[in-house]
Amino acid sequence: MKEYRIDDIKNIVRPKLGDDVPLVLFRILRIIGMRGILGETSGATLYMMGKRVGNMLPAATMDEFTAMIRDLKIGIPEATITDEDHINVKLYECITCAGFTYTGEMFCDMESGIIAGLLENVHGKKAKSTQTKSWSVGYNYCEFEVFLY
Repeated sequence: MKEYRIDDIKNIVRPKLGDDVPLVLFRILRIIGMRGILGETSGATLYMMGKRVGNMLPAATMDEFTAMIRDLKIGIPEATITDEDHINVKLYECITCAGFTYTGEMFCDMESGIIAGLLENVHGKKAKSTQTKSWSVGYNYCEFEVFLY
């Protein structure tokens, strides 16, 4: 199977429709489609997918990390470095759940993986990200706790 890179998929030829798609379509594919196909394993699979994507994206500094998350419209990140191995990331307007009704369930696994992958690039260490807050459990942002090791 061919391994695709970011440059392989950047060329978009849609002169009338452009390169944007409705967020509702993304959410149908992400929340209904992926969860319907993968079932209980969807969280772990989406995290691994997100981490791989994050590793592919160019970011060598925290400013580039923030810019990449914003440029891809994944959300509006606010990162706080607690110490050299611990970073807290609040993500406002999260692509998956901003505006979602209260479900009591956190499911921004893909975003968590992307954040971990990008932070591995920035810090040159492995990263593990865990979602700790979400719009779908009563907050107006998602929050991720990232440990570098």
